Amino acid sequence: MPALLKVEDLHIGFGPLEPLSGVDIAVDRGRILGLVGESGSGKSMTAMSVMGLLPLMGGRIKSGRILFDGTDLTSIGEKAYRNLRGGRIALITQNPMTSLDPVVKVGRQIDQVAEIHLKLDRRAAREKTIGLMARMRIPSPEMTYDLFPHQLSGGLRQRIVIAMALAGDPDLLIADEPTTALDVTVQAQIIALLHELVKEKGLGLVLITHDMGVVAQTCDEVAVMYCGKVVEYGQVDAIFDAPRHPYTRALIGCIPQPGMAQGSLAGIPGMVPPASAMPAGCRFNPRCPQAIDVCRASSPPSVVDAGRSVACFLAEGASA
Repeated sequence: MPALLKVEDLHIGFGPLEPLSGVDIAVDRGRILGLVGESGSGKSMTAMSVMGLLPLMGGRIKSGRILFDGTDLTSIGEKAYRNLRGGRIALITQNPMTSLDPVVKVGRQIDQVAEIHLKLDRRAAREKTIGLMARMRIPSPEMTYDLFPHQLSGGLRQRIVIAMALAGDPDLLIADEPTTALDVTVQAQIIALLHELVKEKGLGLVLITHDMGVVAQTCDEVAVMYCGKVVEYGQVDAIFDAPRHPYTRALIGCIPQPGMAQGSLAGIPGMVPPASAMPAGCRFNPRCPQAIDVCRASSPPSVVDAGRSVACFLAEGASA
């Protein structure tokens, strides 16, 4: 059975710049793919590409394919995309206050998704909304239905946004940093809820995050992104047990561990360069403590071995 979502050799252009260069990822039904990396790595741009929202940002797909349930989304028109977006493919954003209309009751905002994508009448849409709100463990859903966003806590607003995403009965969810603005306890509740929904409903989930701890606890596969490229990709357990790329090892080294001495947490020197100043060779080489001459001269190919891929000249099995 083909993957629910498969992105193949995706290149994105913004004028002369190419912030995404050859991205390959896939996610199956009932599975969670973590897209991880620092800000500027290309995670959200990958999501916007799948959602068909690049033109709103001034970008375009230069080459590559985005296959959703066997259909290449790069070849469909905007009308067909609108039917998919919010329906079979749904986006959960990181800031619910920018996703919710402040002057419309939250229940009606969920209703509208069901009315548009499932063609439900208002009564049926309300029934579905109340059920979804209960499923999201929102207390007193009938009462909360009539509240405005500003009357809810951040955690409840995020649950409303997730309910909106589910109202169109999607096959694929894309969650872009869905817990960034929430406290640690609420973050854990939201992540656990998303995991439960994926396994229960057989959805595919692309979880975009900078938190390797969340990936380790939640995801089935992980794609580590840096400067618009996937530098390591594979099963979560295999990658956390034996990371092959120096950037992956550095990210894992940033995870706090029980009993750690104060000040002992590792960091990654330097910053992700902008798309206008990409270094020659491997894009991580200016920050990599292991970089050698070939790393500065050439871009490493992605080597696939036993279901894992890594783009590093120094990785086991790679040829410099």
